[in-house]
Amino acid sequence: MLRFLLAHARGIIRLVVGLAVLAVLVLGLFLPPLVRIASSSAADKLLLAMLGAWSRCTLLVMGVKVASSGPKPTAPYLLACNHLSYLDVMILWSQVDGFFLGKSELAKWPVMGPLIRAAGTVFINRAQRRGVVEAIKGITDKVNAGSGVIFFPEGTSSSGGEVRQFKSNMFQVAAQSELPVHIAVLRYTTSSKHNYAETDMAWWGEMTFPPHFYKLLTFDNKVAQLKFLEETVSHADRKDMAQQAEVLAVAAFEPMHQFDEIERGRDVSFLG
Repeated sequence: MLRFLLAHARGIIRLVVGLAVLAVLVLGLFLPPLVRIASSSAADKLLLAMLGAWSRCTLLVMGVKVASSGPKPTAPYLLACNHLSYLDVMILWSQVDGFFLGKSELAKWPVMGPLIRAAGTVFINRAQRRGVVEAIKGITDKVNAGSGVIFFPEGTSSSGGEVRQFKSNMFQVAAQSELPVHIAVLRYTTSSKHNYAETDMAWWGEMTFPPHFYKLLTFDNKVAQLKFLEETVSHADRKDMAQQAEVLAVAAFEPMHQFDEIERGRDVSFLG
């Protein structure tokens, strides 16, 4: 009973403090547009610095430690990383400055949608060929302006049992620009006796955000292990580039759990 009460007290305190930190970020997001009047480059640097500071503060409040290793890319760059959770964005922002490539549906989310747009996200509508073309232009503009762009080539999050197949259309810009793609692999761990990284930190399948996020706040001993690989991939063909990047990511990734009585490659339905 005491453990239950302490967990919820911890969760409520972290939620309140986290919302306060988010409120500070929201107020600060009015500054980059004003700076952009004089200099787009300065505005982007200010925005990314703010997002990095917010991510580090929020992760501290949430009790998530980041263990980073390997050489971090310097802008301009393209960075591909496996995708496990909504936490991934903050983990990466806490370590590198870069804009994200995200699905167009995110822009329509209530409350968070405007914030995601204000964060300079490049959106891609994967249901339309034109949407891919527009996303390629958006990424190209960011890179040409000297910024980094981060994307999740799996196209969806997973439970961390394995790295999923990389979608080749994500590598189109790299193939056209001859810019090498950097690779990072991310995994979560927890030493909590009552929680599991694959269900309580990774966010995938039909999981709903509010209960998952609140539960994440209630326990300690959470670690995000982020590894930047020394190898980069570059190729004139996007399919070959995606395949090479996937091979490197698979070799470097340590699964968060084992697939036992389920088909490999599918999400684990821990929720029944």
